[in-house]
Amino acid sequence: MKLRHNFIASVITLSVVLTGCGAKGVDQESPSPSASSTPAPTETSSAPPTENSGELILKQFQNQVAASLPANELFTAFKEGIEKVQPAQADELIRSLEAYYEKNLPDMEKKYEDNKAQKALMSLKWPITKEQIEALKDDSIRNLVEETLEGGYKLETAEGFIFPIVDYGQLLSYGDLASTAMKSYLDLMAMESDSTTASDGGLVISWDELSSRTLAAESYVVNFPDSPERNKAETQYINYLSLYLIGLSNTPTFDYDTFILLPEVKTQYEQMVKAHAGTVTGQLTKQFLDVLSKSGDALFVKNKNGEQSNIPAVKQFRDQIESAARSKLPAGKK
Repeated sequence: MKLRHNFIASVITLSVVLTGCGAKGVDQESPSPSASSTPAPTETSSAPPTENSGELILKQFQNQVAASLPANELFTAFKEGIEKVQPAQADELIRSLEAYYEKNLPDMEKKYEDNKAQKALMSLKWPITKEQIEALKDDSIRNLVEETLEGGYKLETAEGFIFPIVDYGQLLSYGDLASTAMKSYLDLMAMESDSTTASDGGLVISWDELSSRTLAAESYVVNFPDSPERNKAETQYINYLSLYLIGLSNTPTFDYDTFILLPEVKTQYEQMVKAHAGTVTGQLTKQFLDVLSKSGDALFVKNKNGEQSNIPAVKQFRDQIESAARSKLPAGKK
């Protein structure tokens, strides 16, 4: 259950255009969103949104969030409101909705812990389609799933358990109505919610795709260091970078018998260094390859008892990946 909760947290705490800008201590590069006969405009007309009308819509939505409306009712209000506001107000609508999700998601997840609901959903083919949901015989379970999806969530599975996550892909469909920074943030988060990076202790995407996501997350932080979403994007970046350079128990970067870096992983690292030398990710990857060159690409050695034992230089590098990466990212406004 711990892995599932960690997975949900990482999703909420996140492909942008990879355009670079300066970073503290490094040279950033692009790692890869007739008057009398004309009726006066009304709130339902096609007239462009004004700041005053947008502020009213935003205030009403924030009040609905504070009132903790059911997710499906709130998401309906969001979809109606975002079409009638200016980009800056659209950003705030999205932030208000995301804050609601962060508070509401644990309660929504609890509704899926019922054994009856899990058994019914596990009997369906994955991914679960609308037709399968409509065919559920239990009204309470069918209503729960329908309300979940109508609330801007989607269903995910890990460790033999089905649970809801925020569907950032749905939010991204409104990205053109928001600022460039917000659309880029939604794009970054939608990559994860559309296709999770890891599940059940292993990667479920390729090393190439993981490298792309790592660069995309870094690029967001570099391009929008003062964005309110910067901390969430940076957390996502550190998660990706750690997976990229350390791996997972079921998707290791090294051979379990020899402790030597896997050829396909080394090739990916070399490509990263060659193509993205100016990025934080590229620089740290080069440092890692330099450390491994002194150990013959071994990440561990066998002690006299034949057990896995750390190589001090390799352990030191792996232990400082997060702090080293954060120190190289651009500082935001205090």
